[in-house]
Amino acid sequence: MMLALLALTASVTGAFGSIVTSAGGRAEFQRLRWKGRAIRIEISSSLTRQNTNIKYGSDVTGAIQRSIQAWQAVADIEMLVGPSDKMSVSPSGLTGDGVSLITIAQTPENVLFFSKDSDTASAKTRIFFGRSGNITEADIVLNPFQQFSTDGTFGTFDLESTLTHEIGHLLGLRHSGVMGATMAESFARMGTFGLVDLGQRTLSESDIAAIRDLYGPARETTGCCAEINGKLTVPPTKTARALRVWAEEDRTGRVIGQTDANADGTFSIGGLPAGTYSLFWKTADESSSSIGQLGSVKVEAGETKTLTEKIALRAVNLSTQYIGLNSQIADFGVPLTGGRSFVVYLGGNNLDPRTAAIEFNSPYFSVLPNSIASQDFEGSLSVISFTVSVNSSTPPGEYSIFLTGEDGLRSCLIGGLSVE
Repeated sequence: MMLALLALTASVTGAFGSIVTSAGGRAEFQRLRWKGRAIRIEISSSLTRQNTNIKYGSDVTGAIQRSIQAWQAVADIEMLVGPSDKMSVSPSGLTGDGVSLITIAQTPENVLFFSKDSDTASAKTRIFFGRSGNITEADIVLNPFQQFSTDGTFGTFDLESTLTHEIGHLLGLRHSGVMGATMAESFARMGTFGLVDLGQRTLSESDIAAIRDLYGPARETTGCCAEINGKLTVPPTKTARALRVWAEEDRTGRVIGQTDANADGTFSIGGLPAGTYSLFWKTADESSSSIGQLGSVKVEAGETKTLTEKIALRAVNLSTQYIGLNSQIADFGVPLTGGRSFVVYLGGNNLDPRTAAIEFNSPYFSVLPNSIASQDFEGSLSVISFTVSVNSSTPPGEYSIFLTGEDGLRSCLIGGLSVE
């Protein structure tokens, strides 16, 4: 049996310093957010009138409203929406035209915006901001070379999921390292894995924590928010590498927050509900990643806890980069349902079914004994499959997969399983 590799991305670009990068990129970032609570957005008539890039009969107005409400419901923000006859993204530069626009028009400016990734990107967001990091304008452009729908039509991008992702960028969020999050770096067309997956319409716990870290919780929210920060240091003889830090709920194993550490190893995960969390770190390079655990931390609402840790970076040959279902693998999370069993595929380097141990930090998942098997793949990737049973009482959310090799070294896919 030959497997197929899928890697479809949604991306975001930045202006005035290129602080926000395209999918898969990494740089030293400035924290971006709007200065006030009220944010004005204009919807181009190219999106609301009949458009050949959007399936006829799609609920465009509903998709826009729900994608905006998803963020307003969890954070202290209000998006004021109005119509516009404007069609084009503002040209890159120090300032835009002052209008934050959502458009899909096939204008020369919008077409140029996708000149390098017209076949892969579903949408892009261009952000303008001042020296203090306050956003002054953000334009969302749906790719005029792609097809969108709201009913799960195979081969199209889900309009609501795309808008929800891009509005996250408009608000100042960057891509998330949690594979099943709405703000994940990669984004699937409908029909990937042979499924209609609308899960990215719903914000993950890590998305919610990230937006609350920027703007605070919605005013009626209770029990929020806490912060865990700290610094990871490596021995002087080692070269520091890009590090990713995430927090998993101790009781359930769900991923609740995630961040990328700064170049000096400092990190902060804010917007967390009160609770007890296990913290983990890994190098961001999926093809050769070191991984470790920082310990367990209990935080109350409004509390900040600090962890400072010396970590060891080790050469690792074992790695997992891809996950999938139904003989396909990709670089985004897979949707699962409680009360069922699934054959899950993992792709990476040196995955040996005879020595690999697959583990979860959650009591709701179990691997069927003797189900780990090697799979053929057209290329140099190593691919294995296993059967996982998902408990019927599993709380919705994203769960990580840990894989341990014969030498005891581990690899991890953060939030690779999404239970809906």
